[in-house]
Amino acid sequence: MREGDGVLVDVGRVDGAAIPPERTEAPLSGLVSSAMLIHAVSAVVELGVVEALADGPRPVADLAREVGVPEERLLVVLRAVTATELLAQTAPGVFALSPAGNHLRADDPLGLRDLFRMCTYGDLFQAWTRLGDSVGSGRTAFEIHTGSHLFDYLGENRDAAEVFNRAMNASTPAGTLLDAADLAGAGTVVDLGGGEGATLAAVLRARPEATGVLFDLPEVVAGAPRLLREEGVADRCSVVGGSFFEGVPEGADVYVMARVMQNWSDRDAVRILANVRAAMTAESRLLIVGHLPERDRPGAFVEAIGLSMFVLYGAAPRSSEEYEELFAEVGLALHSVHRVPDGESVMDVRPA
Repeated sequence: MREGDGVLVDVGRVDGAAIPPERTEAPLSGLVSSAMLIHAVSAVVELGVVEALADGPRPVADLAREVGVPEERLLVVLRAVTATELLAQTAPGVFALSPAGNHLRADDPLGLRDLFRMCTYGDLFQAWTRLGDSVGSGRTAFEIHTGSHLFDYLGENRDAAEVFNRAMNASTPAGTLLDAADLAGAGTVVDLGGGEGATLAAVLRARPEATGVLFDLPEVVAGAPRLLREEGVADRCSVVGGSFFEGVPEGADVYVMARVMQNWSDRDAVRILANVRAAMTAESRLLIVGHLPERDRPGAFVEAIGLSMFVLYGAAPRSSEEYEELFAEVGLALHSVHRVPDGESVMDVRPA
């Protein structure tokens, strides 16, 4: 045995040569570091430092003046963020965004900045501290922390709703959807639970021959007309307020549910799917977009997204095989799966 960094580890030998001791504490110490450093990253986003660095490296004194904070205090945070490799210190006291750090900019096309802000914002972040209580109680961690279900809470907290909606709009999965599904000839596309319409707008821009119907709760779609006008598709898209627990628009060629099914328990998912099946024709298709974990090869990002659904909604991640069991209950069948490793996949579901 050898003592290394305070941890006793075995040192083996191969062909007479010593094998370096493993850093058995590294995974845990890395996790502890990440739990602390995430707050430093959040600070540079909220202070405006990321946007101040958009045009290139700048001295900390310039940054401090622009964002209105003391230089010596800002330096402490900037040095910490360099450990995440999102910032680089290009010269003493001079900082720049790294290629990875550029994804924190407001104009990042991947939408990771807004997803990061949602994950580190107020009660949306603090709810994670109640995960252990949630496991034992059967209630969501978010409900335990706030006393409200997520959508009820968002309806009463405008700032949090804006952060949440920006995350949903900025990281639209339309690209994955268009790559995976042949929508040529689809006359009507209905986006169920489509929020303010970012995904449907992208689909309609790519398919100028199609018309769309955006369907979500009335208070959610209230902000949709402005977005659809800005995207130039308002004349081809109807906005309908309602609950898919009560029914959905009938007779569409394609139904889309992007980041919806993963939010609901099996019981609720079956209720939703039954209503969709009742609205479908024999030729209709249902395209479900979301993260599909692979049970034998868990990926960190997909598992983390699945856990976030559990914290916010109480829904456990499902594999495609588990979805198939739900489909069978309501007369649907999985036709094909377009799987994206560490990303969102698309299931093509059709009447059985």
